[in-house]
Amino acid sequence: MKLKQLFILLLIINSATLISVVFILSEYQRAVDQLENAYKMQHRSLILADELRQSSDDLTRMARTHVITGKEMFKEQFHTVLDIRNGLKPRPKYYNRIFWDFYTLDGSNPILDGQKIPLRTLMKQAGFPEEELSLLFKSQKESDDLTNLETKAMNAIKGIFQDRNGNYTIKKEPNFKLAREIMHSDEYHRAKIAIMKPLNEFYKAFETRTQTKVNEAHITVKKMETYLSLAVLFLIILFVFSFIFIILYRIIQPVEMLNKGMLKLAKNEMDIDLPQKVFMDEISEMIGAVEVFKDNAIKLIDSQKQNKRLLDLAGEGIFGLDSKGRFIFVNPTASELLGYNSKELIGQYINKTITKHLTNKAAQQKERLMLVSKENQTFISKNGKEFPIDYVSTPIFSNNSTILEGSVVVFSDITKRKEYENQLKKATIEAQNANRSKSIFLTNMSHELRTPLNAILGFTTLLKKSKSLINSEKQNIETIHRSGQHLLSLINEILEFAKIEAGKVNIVANDFNLYKLLEEIESLFTSKCEDKALSFRLKIENSVPKYIKCDEKRLRQIFINILGNALKFTEKGSVTVLVEALDSKLKVTITDTGIGIKKEALELIFIPFEQINEHKQKQAGTGLGLAITKELIEKMGGKISVESKEDEGSCFCFEVDYEKIESIEFEEIEADKIIKIKKPTNAKILVADDTKANRDLLVQFLNSYNITTTEAKDGLEVLKLCKEQRFDLIFMDILMPNLDGLQTTLKIKSDNDLKNIPIIAISANVFEDDRQKALNSGADDFLPKPFEERDITHTLEKFLNLEFEYEEKIDFFEEAIVLEKELAIKIKDYAINLDGDSIIKLLKEKELNLKTKKEIEKLVEEFNYQKILELCIKVE
Repeated sequence: MKLKQLFILLLIINSATLISVVFILSEYQRAVDQLENAYKMQHRSLILADELRQSSDDLTRMARTHVITGKEMFKEQFHTVLDIRNGLKPRPKYYNRIFWDFYTLDGSNPILDGQKIPLRTLMKQAGFPEEELSLLFKSQKESDDLTNLETKAMNAIKGIFQDRNGNYTIKKEPNFKLAREIMHSDEYHRAKIAIMKPLNEFYKAFETRTQTKVNEAHITVKKMETYLSLAVLFLIILFVFSFIFIILYRIIQPVEMLNKGMLKLAKNEMDIDLPQKVFMDEISEMIGAVEVFKDNAIKLIDSQKQNKRLLDLAGEGIFGLDSKGRFIFVNPTASELLGYNSKELIGQYINKTITKHLTNKAAQQKERLMLVSKENQTFISKNGKEFPIDYVSTPIFSNNSTILEGSVVVFSDITKRKEYENQLKKATIEAQNANRSKSIFLTNMSHELRTPLNAILGFTTLLKKSKSLINSEKQNIETIHRSGQHLLSLINEILEFAKIEAGKVNIVANDFNLYKLLEEIESLFTSKCEDKALSFRLKIENSVPKYIKCDEKRLRQIFINILGNALKFTEKGSVTVLVEALDSKLKVTITDTGIGIKKEALELIFIPFEQINEHKQKQAGTGLGLAITKELIEKMGGKISVESKEDEGSCFCFEVDYEKIESIEFEEIEADKIIKIKKPTNAKILVADDTKANRDLLVQFLNSYNITTTEAKDGLEVLKLCKEQRFDLIFMDILMPNLDGLQTTLKIKSDNDLKNIPIIAISANVFEDDRQKALNSGADDFLPKPFEERDITHTLEKFLNLEFEYEEKIDFFEEAIVLEKELAIKIKDYAINLDGDSIIKLLKEKELNLKTKKEIEKLVEEFNYQKILELCIKVE
């Protein structure tokens, strides 16, 4: 029979006895509870009554001490006792013991670690009868009245007295005598007696009532003890005879054997003896469960050994922390890095060992468990050495995933990495210093090269205007001018790349005529291609707008850089440009039939100072053109790509952002050649430059317009001449001895008599910073060296309102119209029939230059067929 069946049988036999025992026991327990409650009530009531008396005594003692000593501490304690009694401050847990006597020295602060609850509430909860409770309340009320006298005395020593309304608003000299008299007056003693009188009556009524309840409870307990003893005795006899066989033989003996086996299993001793399964009851099932547990324990131990081997072999330090931040395991790598063995760390707090320099006492749990990410985290080893670490911490939660039980930290020493980072920072600083040195060098180089170039280009411009030169001399001068322009373009490329590297290149969009820009590009490269017997073709899709908003200067630079390369590496064939408009992108495809680029070299062409090896010696250049072009295109919101085959040619394709506009307010028309000033002028201009060649150049330019000039070689001479003479404009070089151009400009602009003279700053330093410094000093405009003649004339037009006569320009369309005779005949026939659609279709089918195509399309749109007939007749 199984144990369950045996127990059911015995349960039926013992139920009646057990029920009677339970009944007697419950009655006994109720009597004991009544007795205990009587004692508790008696004790609690005495404590509360004593607390009322004690608090009154404490208040008296604190008030008198404060009056005698004047120490604020006793006044604070006085109010604290009141606040505790009234439930305004927490009641100390052990307030019924000796409390305030321990806080009589300066700097001692009482620990208020209980709940906020008024004494009256505690009295009500104690279950006092109404007559007793009224006595306690009366005593407390009298105690509260006494505190008014004590408060009055304590305020008197501060010089604070009551007004007619009883409020402490009157301030006078402190009255220690009055305070002492109040604290020892008959009125004070009467108030004290008034407190103790109802309290004494309470003690009498309380003792009578509680003693009666205690006596009644004692009688009931004695009676229940007798009944319980008889019932227990009977139950013991029944137990001895009924359960000895089952408990000793079938339960205790096999359970003892199981206990010994489980203790061995707890010590990881797997060699244990288990009892035999004799009765096939629940104990036998437990034996089977232990056997299964033993097998699982063996597997678990093997798994733990494997995990320990993995931790021991890990190349990084690993340790675990419990919820309080104490070490629970440390792997060998961590021990080696920290200098401790695992036994020294297990059970120790992390914030008292390896992170004591980082974690304070007020640190939160997550911070103590290293679950808060911190930069530049360090550990301290056993020998006191601090070293930087890189770490990852993982929280460990309880099974319900809400309670944080600890963390696992994996860390590594990154001292070497930090050293490398410091070296890298040092190298970065050195590179920045080198970059600044490079900028200074480029600035100086720009100034030193542009200064002589200014003279070369300027004087060749003057010589080109001479009518007394023979053709060979004109060609030589043109060669000098062209070479100077080439040298200037090389300098500009280097400076442009320096600006890009420094991030100082800004894209400034402006409104302009795109067709005019393309015409200039076509005119420029058509002549250059003709010199090399190459064909140049420009094709513009109808979708391309005439007026756009984009950075015209940068777009022109991109065209010139790419087309310049195409022209440079093409000896026969053609260079073709296709312009398309795709949404907000302007797409340009430039194709040439030149030498092409090897596949492995395509990755190098956009790298600064890189040139294809086989052409480095054949072609001049800096190797910066395409690098600058790529940067500019990307800054304009586009991209560039290239396809090329060696000996077949290359195809560059780029696109940039643009905005279509309907028209522009003003379209500048450049003149071919300046002849003279329309109206004579009495303008007088001062030219200031420390270099005679530069002064001579400007003077000759201005004299050619019959303008009077005066020269100065430094700032001091400029100031002297300005005081002696009147000038209408000053060309001021920036770098001059004695007093430079910026300081001179500041002095002139600060002089009321001279400040209205326009000052044009001139400098071979062309960075934006140099221009801004000049303008900030008060200069009205800035001209970079080398300057062109048109820069000078524009300045004179702007500041002196001079007007120039220009060489009459030949009508663009009459000069540019190029039609084959056969094509002209077809267009004429369509024009006679007013068939504009056929003319447009014919123009699309034929390859014509941009000027011819756009002019005829314009005439068709204006229905000016008469003009079209005139053009075709001229060709015939």
